[in-house]
Amino acid sequence: MSQYTNITDYYDSFTDYYDLLMTQGNYDYQGMANAVYSLMKDGQKKILELGVGTGLFAEKLLPLAPEAKFTGVDITSSMLEIARKRLGEWGKLVEADIYDMNLQETFDIAVSSRGVWVISQRGDRTDLRNHTKDIDEDIKGLINVAKHLRQDGLFLLSIQGEHKSHQQNLPTGIVYSQEIEKIGENDEIESIEKSYFFKKDGEILAQQTLKLNYIKQWKKEEIMEQAGFSFVSIDESKKFHVYRKK
Repeated sequence: MSQYTNITDYYDSFTDYYDLLMTQGNYDYQGMANAVYSLMKDGQKKILELGVGTGLFAEKLLPLAPEAKFTGVDITSSMLEIARKRLGEWGKLVEADIYDMNLQETFDIAVSSRGVWVISQRGDRTDLRNHTKDIDEDIKGLINVAKHLRQDGLFLLSIQGEHKSHQQNLPTGIVYSQEIEKIGENDEIESIEKSYFFKKDGEILAQQTLKLNYIKQWKKEEIMEQAGFSFVSIDESKKFHVYRKK
């Protein structure tokens, strides 16, 4: 059972170790930035990142599209502080919950590069992985994303592998490990509990537990349609599933 009452507490608890883990090659931020840039057509300059975190993806997009009007949204203030230092004066960073945000503007492209929703490649199946408690909450969030996109705007969901238990040595002698436990399944969703540990010399520096859901492929397409999105393609670099607001 999670030791955190909300997702903000969860991410605040390991902000100090976030970049150390995320910059070890597990995520191809440059490749994702290249893919987004290749999908930006003339005049499509307004980019919204959902779950900007510490700005690792945005940092790679900046030199490719310095003229872009970038907005990054996240619920964790400590991560946004790091993102602001990383990005300098470029872009706008907003502390908000994706499910309730009201930015009072629309965008050409919305990107979920790692955090809120991702496409999880699970064998022959592509499920929608999320942090939410139930599908109704997902639909609410996805509808809110659609409200922030112009007509025919693109919604990009990054493609990632399935979570598995593993251990990894990080710089400065820190060891990261994660343990995955399946905790439930029905026709629509498979739920897992993911526990993270950061250790040094056998001592636990930080520890978190989080529930994640895999919305199965058939249900994913149903709720994306319900939220107002139609599937376009997998981008050429195979970094994103591309949806369009109908």
